[in-house]
Amino acid sequence: MLMARIYILRHGETDENRAHIIQGQRDTLLNEAGRKQAAIAIDVFQNVDLDIALTSDLKRAAETAEIIIQDHPKRDKITLIKDERLRERFLGKLEGKHLSERRNQSGVDDTAESVASFLDRALSWWDMEIIKRLAGAGGNRPQEVLVVSHGGFISSLVKNLISSGRVEAKPEQVTNWTCFNLSITTIDMKEGSKPLLVSYSNISHLKAEELVQYNADVLKAAGFN
Repeated sequence: MLMARIYILRHGETDENRAHIIQGQRDTLLNEAGRKQAAIAIDVFQNVDLDIALTSDLKRAAETAEIIIQDHPKRDKITLIKDERLRERFLGKLEGKHLSERRNQSGVDDTAESVASFLDRALSWWDMEIIKRLAGAGGNRPQEVLVVSHGGFISSLVKNLISSGRVEAKPEQVTNWTCFNLSITTIDMKEGSKPLLVSYSNISHLKAEELVQYNADVLKAAGFN
């Protein structure tokens, strides 16, 4: 029996995404293309019986969530929660710089959030806000949850949910961990079994040629160490 379906959405495009600027936790804004992408997602979720929306408190994510909800049939009943735990990884002195600046960095950046701290934040958020919250939700139908966050957060969260055994996935289901702007990752929670990855970074609702092809906040995705 399906208990809940979680839709994890990456925010719409920003000027920094297009220019390959590392954002991290800089509070950047959606650009015109990003707002148009979010408007497309309105149609994607029109027939989804959303109960709650959880979003990063950074403006590019929060505005994406707000655009989707403002025209939803249940807009007056959907709870919107802004949570700083859903922020992108803090990238220290690299924030605001072009991705090419990564080439000049050597060793560990002590100004950035450590990988261990970042993953602990992401996984503890999942355990508390998804597993614990939904376990006590009850009701006569599956809960429908929208989560809006950032590319680095989403890819790291899902990859580590799978590797830690918190979420099951089919072998080789994900061969590329790139998380595109406004892509949707879907996870199902069923009674008596582990959550299951249904799809990762689905962009079937978008035109692929309009997307930024990599995320400057996920440094290795662009070929940098």
